[in-house]
Amino acid sequence: MVNFIDRIIKGSALFAGICLFIMMLIGTFDVIGSKFFNHPIPGAFEFTEALMIGGTFMAIALTQSNKMHIAVDLLTSRLMTSTRMKFELVNYFLTLLFFFIVAWQGWVYGLHSFSIGEYESGLIRFPVYPAKLTLALGASVMTLQCLRDFLETLIKLFRGKP
Repeated sequence: MVNFIDRIIKGSALFAGICLFIMMLIGTFDVIGSKFFNHPIPGAFEFTEALMIGGTFMAIALTQSNKMHIAVDLLTSRLMTSTRMKFELVNYFLTLLFFFIVAWQGWVYGLHSFSIGEYESGLIRFPVYPAKLTLALGASVMTLQCLRDFLETLIKLFRGKP
C-alpha cells in the first residue's frame, strides 16, 4: 500500500511539473508574441490560471511526504519525543480533516461544473471544470498522504519508537 501511495504522489508531482513547464512556455511565447510580433497568445492568462492550480495542488502531497512544509518548532523541538509525537498526531489529524473537506467540496463543485459544462468568459471560452477537478484530485492525494502520516505516527507512538 505504501508503494502504491508513493507512486500516486510521484505521478501527481510529475503532472505538477508538466503544468509548470507548460506555464513557462506559454508565458515565454506570449511575451515574445506581444513584444516582437504584436500578437499575444489568446487565452494565455486563462490557460496559465488553470495550470497554476495543477502546479500547486498536484505537488502539495510530495512536499508533505518529504516533510518540506514550513514548520515553526520553537516549542515542540524542546519537548520529549512522545509529547512531540502527540502534537504531530494532532497536526496530522487537523491537516487530514482540512484537506478531506477541500477534496470533498472540490469533487462536488468540480463534477457539478463538468455536468453543466462551465466555461470562463474571456478572449476565448475556456472550460473551468478541468481546474476544479485537478484541485479535487490534488487535495485527495494530499488527504491520502496525511492519512498515511497520521497512521505512521500513531503506530510509532503506540510502539514507543520515535
